[in-house]
Amino acid sequence: MPTAFPGRAACKIGKEENCVWARVGPGHAREIQKCYEDWACACVSAHLPGALLVGISDGDEFAHLAARDAIASMSVAGVPAGFRLALVAQDARLIAIYDAVVVEAARRGIEARRFRSEEEAAAWLGSQPQPPG
Repeated sequence: MPTAFPGRAACKIGKEENCVWARVGPGHAREIQKCYEDWACACVSAHLPGALLVGISDGDEFAHLAARDAIASMSVAGVPAGFRLALVAQDARLIAIYDAVVVEAARRGIEARRFRSEEEAAAWLGSQPQPPG
C-alpha cells in the first residue's frame, strides 16, 4: 500500500513496498531543490532497495540538477547494497538532466537507469534480485 508524505504542489514523495518515489516539478527552483533533498532523506531513512524519480519541467529544468546532488548525498549517507534508481523524464527538457544523474549515480556505485515510462521503470525496480536470507 502506498504511503504518501505531505508535500508541496511541485513535490510529491511516497513509499511503496520496495521503493521511495517522488514526482518532482514543475515549480520554482527552490521548491524543486527542496523536493530532491527531502526525497534523498526519505530514501536513506527507508532502507528500501530502490527509488523512482518522475520529473516534469516547465522552464525549470536546470533546478532538476539538484537530483545529481541528492545522489551524491545519498552515496555518502549510505543506501542498501544493490540499491537501484529509476528515473522518468516526462518532459524532453529533462532527458539530458536525468542522464547526468545516471552518470553521477554510476560514479558513486549506484545502479541507475532512465526510462521512457513509469511502467518500464516499475518493472525494472520490481525485477531486483532479493538478497539471501
